[in-house]
Amino acid sequence: MFEEAEHWAETAARQLPNNSYILDTKGQVYKKWFQAKCKVIDNDSKPNTAKNTADAVKTALKAMQCFQDCERAATADTENINNSGYFAEVEVGCNLLKLIFSLQLFANGARGHGECLKYLFTDYIPEVLKDDWEPFHDRLKKLYKTVEDALEWISGDLSYFQTDAGVDEDEIHLGPEAKINNPLKWLANISSVFGRYFSDASSAAFLQTGQSTATNLTPIQKRMVIYRLGGGNVTSILSKLREEKGAVDTLNKILSLYPSNPLKSKFDQRDIVNYTLASITLNCLSPMAPKGPPLKVLQDLCRQFPADKKKCLPSSLFLLTLLFWPEDKDTDLERENKYEVVQSAVQHMEKGYWTKMKDIPPRKRRLYTHFFLGSGNGLDKFIHKRKFEGLVKVTSLSEKRMKWLSGEVWKKPEIAKLLKRVSGWTDDGVVYLEGPQKQKFRIMPLHLPSLPHSNENITFYLGFTFRGPVAYNIVVNK
Repeated sequence: MFEEAEHWAETAARQLPNNSYILDTKGQVYKKWFQAKCKVIDNDSKPNTAKNTADAVKTALKAMQCFQDCERAATADTENINNSGYFAEVEVGCNLLKLIFSLQLFANGARGHGECLKYLFTDYIPEVLKDDWEPFHDRLKKLYKTVEDALEWISGDLSYFQTDAGVDEDEIHLGPEAKINNPLKWLANISSVFGRYFSDASSAAFLQTGQSTATNLTPIQKRMVIYRLGGGNVTSILSKLREEKGAVDTLNKILSLYPSNPLKSKFDQRDIVNYTLASITLNCLSPMAPKGPPLKVLQDLCRQFPADKKKCLPSSLFLLTLLFWPEDKDTDLERENKYEVVQSAVQHMEKGYWTKMKDIPPRKRRLYTHFFLGSGNGLDKFIHKRKFEGLVKVTSLSEKRMKWLSGEVWKKPEIAKLLKRVSGWTDDGVVYLEGPQKQKFRIMPLHLPSLPHSNENITFYLGFTFRGPVAYNIVVNK
């Protein structure tokens, strides 16, 4: 009963035009309607043409517009977090791509696929599409960018709030009907699907034969293969740390698609972030294998981030705190310069975190620690949480969380050997790092009950989050 559902959804939206949940519901009506129209098209024995798919394309674009309206309303809402618009927009966008590529004009092998890419990426409009799709051309040519931006937003959101190791037990609720189980896996899968639509015959040849054909690919072809391999955003890259097989080979393929000398290449901010995180992830998975670029190269690359930190992506700021954390061998001047970079990044990360958290209750706030400061040097000093999750034997996610919060995890000698303790002190319930000389460096304790009641000299383990560095397992110096 789609016509009736449309009527009531539009009636509700007119009465509350800035309610993200109602706008999401309106979008869900068009999304389901689009799916129903696609089912009819699939069951029709006739080839898909511009004429018999125009109505479905129109409905898909209506759904995407509703979800974009939902996103804007959710951003303006200071009391609720509603990310449903982004997830639904990506799903509709990818299903729309599937429909477009199924057209008789585009479905004929490599030549048809190339014709479709030419239509989506350039001003070119095939004659057979010109009239029947006339209202849609402008929006369809922006479809790649629209879906890519939504994927990037979802990745950024999960970078803050993804759950602990029991991620399979987590779910994201998208309104009263829909929910996504294991959002990390969902993002990795749909990013790969997105990349596959835009990968052509040359890209497929690279995936089969490897590095020797990478030089024949255009920049956009390389970008799409990177997406297809799971290197298109922060969350998909870091999810490689959870894969049992093939992740090292995949990351090597991803890195081979970037220029051999990244410092002399024109990378945009996202490219720098993805290349750097892929390098760090590969080192975490295979520290003894031939390495990617050393820490110094990655530091120099990240110096290309905007000097105005307001223009930096949250993932860029996160990398600055990670890569520029001082080492024991640094001179006093090098330490001061590095702490300056880190503190500047942390100030803007804090602002971004509170903008994202809005005014929701403290019990609903979550923060994920991606890496810990280890006892190694260079890239080896970044220890991903996955490295020692297997050492914690539990039967449920709640039990695992309790072991982390109670400090039981830190008593294991294997973990103590991996990580490095950092010195600091407490002053009126605030933790400070024993580091920069110019100004105090405040560190957030992740578990407040672990703080000593009086002012003390302390040591702790350091974690890296998208809010800034955090202190774990605070111990008073005896």
